[in-house]
Amino acid sequence: MTIYIDTLVFTNIIIDYILLIVTANILKIIYKHIRVILSSVFGGLSSLTILLPPLNFLFNIIIQIVSCSIIIVVAFGFKNYKCFFKRMFTLFIITNCYTGIIFFLLNLIDTDFIAINNNSVYFNISPILLIFLTTVAYFVLNIISKLKFEKNNLIHKIKIIYLNEEYNFISKYDTCCNVKEPFSGGEVILAEKSLLKNIIVPEGKYRIIPFNSLGGEGIIKGFKPEELYIDNKKIRQTVYIGITENIFKGEINSVFNYKNICE
Repeated sequence: MTIYIDTLVFTNIIIDYILLIVTANILKIIYKHIRVILSSVFGGLSSLTILLPPLNFLFNIIIQIVSCSIIIVVAFGFKNYKCFFKRMFTLFIITNCYTGIIFFLLNLIDTDFIAINNNSVYFNISPILLIFLTTVAYFVLNIISKLKFEKNNLIHKIKIIYLNEEYNFISKYDTCCNVKEPFSGGEVILAEKSLLKNIIVPEGKYRIIPFNSLGGEGIIKGFKPEELYIDNKKIRQTVYIGITENIFKGEINSVFNYKNICE
């Protein structure tokens, strides 16, 4: 089969971009599009391994691991090894699900124009058709992820505006989170400082907030945002953002009591 390099790289860039977006949606990763695009470009270029002579199984696995590691780190950064391996595994599963869906769709239209070498796949079909099939696969994967990962509606999008800066992050509904600002009694959303781009709150604007959750007791600094949106709905009541450091583990670095604020 004749392999056209421009078609190979371009289609793999599009495919990798979509697979990374699905990965981010499933794991609730806040990402920057430019980083995902750069990662997709690397993924597209790595597909050129299909042009190499067939490699042995072990060497193939090593190349896959290195390539996938770079794609994940470029797209989402590196937080800790647990998150890194979780993202790697999720991307691996999604990639294999995508390949299965594409093969199934291609069988429906009765075509065998597929080349596989060194774990890289080349579809010798119209790029427009491949992008269409990839889009279909994207929606299928998204539907599966919503059914599987969002059934309890525990994850919510938070947007705050403070000193003319906008901050967006994901927060988890935790029924045990009952931290309140002691003077006003206002609810508190706990969030790692890294989610707030190392926000600097002017002196005198901080509130000292005690807490006895998260496996211990302590004191954190908090502030009242100028505007707060939860799942794109503006919150009118007084809510504070409690800034934590190195408390949370895993993908979710923020918790709050959804019922107390939104219901």
